[in-house]
Amino acid sequence: AGPRGPGVTLPQHCHVEGEIDRRTGVAGKSYALRFAVNLPDNWNGRYLFQGGGGLNGNLGEPLGGQASGGESGLSRGFAVVSTDSGHEGSGFDASFMQDQEAALNFYLFGNMRVTQATKPIVTQYYTRDIDNAYFVGCSTGGREGMIMAQRFPMLFDGIVSGAPAIRTGMSNLALRWMNVHWNNAAPRGDDGLPLRGGTYNKEEQALIVDGLLQACDALDGAEDGLVFDVAHCNFDPMTLACPAGQTSNCLAPAKAEALVKAIAGPVDSRGVQVYSRFALDTGIDDSGRGQGGMLAGGATPPEGPSVEGMMSQDVDAELIQWSATDLSQGDAVALKLSSFSGQGGKHIYYHGVSDPWFSAMDTVDYYQRMAAFNGGLQTVDQWSRVFLVPGMGHCQGGVQTLDSFDMLTAIVDWVESDKAPTTVVATGATMPGVSRPLCPYPQHPHYNGSGDINAAANFSCKE
Repeated sequence: AGPRGPGVTLPQHCHVEGEIDRRTGVAGKSYALRFAVNLPDNWNGRYLFQGGGGLNGNLGEPLGGQASGGESGLSRGFAVVSTDSGHEGSGFDASFMQDQEAALNFYLFGNMRVTQATKPIVTQYYTRDIDNAYFVGCSTGGREGMIMAQRFPMLFDGIVSGAPAIRTGMSNLALRWMNVHWNNAAPRGDDGLPLRGGTYNKEEQALIVDGLLQACDALDGAEDGLVFDVAHCNFDPMTLACPAGQTSNCLAPAKAEALVKAIAGPVDSRGVQVYSRFALDTGIDDSGRGQGGMLAGGATPPEGPSVEGMMSQDVDAELIQWSATDLSQGDAVALKLSSFSGQGGKHIYYHGVSDPWFSAMDTVDYYQRMAAFNGGLQTVDQWSRVFLVPGMGHCQGGVQTLDSFDMLTAIVDWVESDKAPTTVVATGATMPGVSRPLCPYPQHPHYNGSGDINAAANFSCKE
């Protein structure tokens, strides 16, 4: 095969589709684990599993384009695999969750089973063994990569997890928490209900972002409209609250307080943190690209925006924990990774700081807990690293961000040449002519003080 799809030319390859275990499930619905494999003529000896997204349900073309810096894995010679994870559907259709096997395939077993079925296809087609196996995914695909490392550690040599949906029940709870606080401070419509997405007008959104930039933009030595020193950015929105008698160029105190509470993340009645905080970042007012920033309506769970003004987080958290539609075994929270790291496995995470759906801080929090369990940051740093991307929304995109980077090369070099990624250079269509090094957490890029401020070469990673 050559060209496939409008305007897309792929390298010469063999395209294979198949399925595992066609069966009749709950309510007479037909299920199977469908998969596709692209086998390039210029095979480089590597196997690449392409992670899914959302609730899966569709069989995407296996290209391996996620976090590849614009050159897909297939174009580079990887044999690339994709799957629908065991059900057919679109959007956030969760009806398949009523079927036990379909739910378990989505959460845990589908990718493992497809990997076991497709690796022999690759070896038989090329009549030789696979040199190294990789998994790259974002969102649901990022969670899937974590599940591979945590539960099936012998299947992959290198994994890249972007913006992982680590625990979607709790992250959706956090979005409802956010909406409740927005609604409590929002203007009311004629029906007395809060206006959806109307808490902060454009001027107020700009005021918040400007306040953030004034406080934190220069912390990395370069005033460029991006906040790279996330760890030391301590901007307090309450500094924008209107003093008595002032109504312009400031936030109504209720709106400032709502912002503080919303991004702090949900707590239960005892004050225990249920989900991580969200970072204030420059993309919080993004609109018109992707899902939008959290202030522009992006902080919305899959069921859509609400007008509720209260919630019982204790009850909601318990329901999520035990709900049949959100099995806790699907959460990628396991910390024991001695088998994966012991057999030489390497794992890269990346996350947009402006992601309005899954907090980048939740990925950092997991990484810190995982590191503490496995010997500390200095030990875990030898096989796993996290990269934060300022201004980037969910997986990619942003009005002003550097969201193009090649994590695929980074993971291959780490696995095959023991070359740990000390930096990964990022560029972006929204910032032409600008490049920055992404640094492994807890480091951030800092301007050296001389040279072109738009060039990554003039920045060094600093804690």
